[in-house]
Order: sequence, then structure tokens, then C-alpha cells
Amino acid sequence: MIFVTGGTGLVGSNLLLQLIDKGEKVRALKRSDSNIREVELFFKRNKSQEIFHKIEWIEGDILDITFLSIALKDVKTIFHTAAFVSFDPKDAEKVIQTNVFGTEGLINEAIDSGVGNFIYVSSIAAMDDINPVTKLIDEKSTWNNDAKHSAYAISKYRSEMEVWRGSQEGLNVIVVNPSIIIGSYDGHRESEKLFQDNFINNYAPTGGTGFVDVRDVTKIIISLYDQNLYNQKYIINAENVTYAEVLAHVAKKKQKEINSISNKTLKVLQLVTSVTKHFGTPTLDSGTYHALTTFTKYDNSKIINTLNYKFIPVKEAIDYHYNNYQKIISSK
Repeated sequence: MIFVTGGTGLVGSNLLLQLIDKGEKVRALKRSDSNIREVELFFKRNKSQEIFHKIEWIEGDILDITFLSIALKDVKTIFHTAAFVSFDPKDAEKVIQTNVFGTEGLINEAIDSGVGNFIYVSSIAAMDDINPVTKLIDEKSTWNNDAKHSAYAISKYRSEMEVWRGSQEGLNVIVVNPSIIIGSYDGHRESEKLFQDNFINNYAPTGGTGFVDVRDVTKIIISLYDQNLYNQKYIINAENVTYAEVLAHVAKKKQKEINSISNKTLKVLQLVTSVTKHFGTPTLDSGTYHALTTFTKYDNSKIINTLNYKFIPVKEAIDYHYNNYQKIISSK
């Protein structure tokens, strides 16, 4: 039995589709307020609605230790994709509680329940130090405590530490660090904000980072699992691209143009939001400011060499998911 957390999310639903399609017996976690109807629609759009009903859904809270002991009965492998994603400092406590303490409890119960394998979906946000030779961040890059980080980045790093603790206590683990995921699902996901008409998407910051198609992310995770490539860490990144290039490509599809936003303007915005946060408005913290104004590049050579893998180009990923997003929105 395989247990998937975050089964109603972007990565989780794609994993469910691939696992069920290959004949695996799967139990998936859903919260009481989650809508599995969206997962069913996702399966339908991928011409796999008939296998959706093979998923065993279990409702509960990852922070409930008692529930986890029931959820992990007869489970041999866990795919942990669930996470609370927010870069707003006012959500910091919830981000840490859900991501760190949720992972800690799941690791502990996995060990107690005799689970053999644990695959954790982390993030490039949990990696800092640049290789001085390649000028890229790679799997050997460590966490820099002196750098500015968002609560989300901190939560992913601390969660990874819990996973590696689990490996020391007998679990076979795989940690994957996807870059920014390009995907389409139900029209309401963080990844889909890229395709929406909003003020933020009209202005491109000066930095850049790695981007990857969700289809690549889940295909790679399944391949690592199938080949038993445990106790390893893998960056999953298709290309390193500037925010301006990404936003310009999306804008072109909308027949619009984008404007640049200077570091100085962003710094002013950071200072202003640090004051207006007391009125409940979104804030721009120092960690996010650094990410938006720095072009950080990630090395994908390990996963390419390990699996002989060829990534979907970023522009092709944007084209596919932008068009898919429009179909999803028009069907609502």
C-alpha cells in the first residue's frame, strides 16, 4: 500500500494519476475541507476517470498523531507532497506548524508503523550555497543560517532535516527539490497565478530562478521510486530563466506587454508593506525580496545523468499549461 499526502494538490494529483495508472494500490489523504471532485475532474481531463475510483481516500489531519497510526496501516511507501505554501509573513506560524511539525509526526509514525520508504517533495527554497566552480546550486549545497529566508524556505529546510533523521532510524528516503513548478489544475493553485490577469504579473522583477513542468516533477519522482534510488537528494529543474522572460512569454499569449520593476521600487514596497501589515495587507519580506532581485541558478545534471532524462522546455510548459488553464476556467 502507498500513502500519498497532498493528494488534492497539484503535485499530489499528478502522482495519484501515475501511480493508479501503473496499477499501484494507493491511499490518499484529504482534509475535511478538501474537494476530491477537482481530482476526479483532473483524471477526466486526462482521460482516466474510470481509474479515479481505485483511490482509497482517507480524511484527516496530518498533525493528528492518532489519525496517522490509522492512515499508515499496511503502508509500505509514503509520498509526502502536502505543504502549506505562503510567502506572507503573517502566515509564518501556520507554515511552520503544517510543514515542519506535520513532517516530523509523519516520520515518527512511519518508523513506528514499519513503513519502509519515504519520498519527500521539498523545494529549491531549502538550498543556499552556490558551487564556486559551476556558479550553480547543486545537491551538495548547504543551508546558510545567515541568509534571509522566507518562513516557507525555513519550513522546507527543517522538514528535510526530519526526513534525513528518519533515514538514520531505518527509513529508505528520497528527497526531491523541484524549482518553481509550472502547472494547471483547477484554476486556484499558486502555480496558476502565473496565468491570471493581475497587477503583479504586469511587472517583472530583475531576478530569476529555476522552473519546471509538474509533469516532469511527478514523472521523475515515479522513476526514482521504481528504480529504488533511495537515500539520495535530487534537484528537479528544467531551466534557469529570468522572471522577465517567463512573464513576457505569458504576456505574449495574452497579447499584452509587461513592465520592469526596479530593485529600488521593490525595496520601497518592502518597507511600505512592513508598515501596512498591521492592517492585514500582504507583505513583502526580506527573503522574498532577495529571491525576486537575484538570479539564482540550479544544477540539474545529477537527475539528467541518473535517469538520462530530457526536460520539457520552459516555454513549452508555459504554452501547454496556459492553454489548459484557459480551458479549465472556461468550464467553470
